[in-house]
Amino acid sequence: MELLLVAISIVLLLMNVLLMLTVKKQRMDEDPTGVHESMAEFVAQLEKENDELYDKLIAYVKESEIHLTKRIESLEENFAPSSKEAEIPEEASVETKKIIQLSRQGFSTKQIAKVLQTDHGKVELVVKLNNKQQVNFKEDEVL
Repeated sequence: MELLLVAISIVLLLMNVLLMLTVKKQRMDEDPTGVHESMAEFVAQLEKENDELYDKLIAYVKESEIHLTKRIESLEENFAPSSKEAEIPEEASVETKKIIQLSRQGFSTKQIAKVLQTDHGKVELVVKLNNKQQVNFKEDEVL
């Protein structure tokens, strides 16, 4: 009885292998258009996914660009010179720099006014404002 079951199992196994080989041969003999159609569908799906990912990337880049532009504008507003400084003409700015430089070298306001041939009151004002800015800057560093 057992021998009969083993023989039937072997026959069934051989038939199964034969069936698999037949199916495989039929697939190979089929028209290759099915393979081409499958490949075309696969490529179309990949292109669609690629386009979706590309659109997401573009949206992310634009969003990042907008965020960075806002950040740059914010930083420019915080660190831009005040409107008073922007209104100073170039000549006055050069003269102011010379006054500050001479003041740092130890010249008195009268000496600076005489050397630069400018009003003594203007020299005093520039020196006092510069000294006040330096004091404020040092206080900010301590904080």
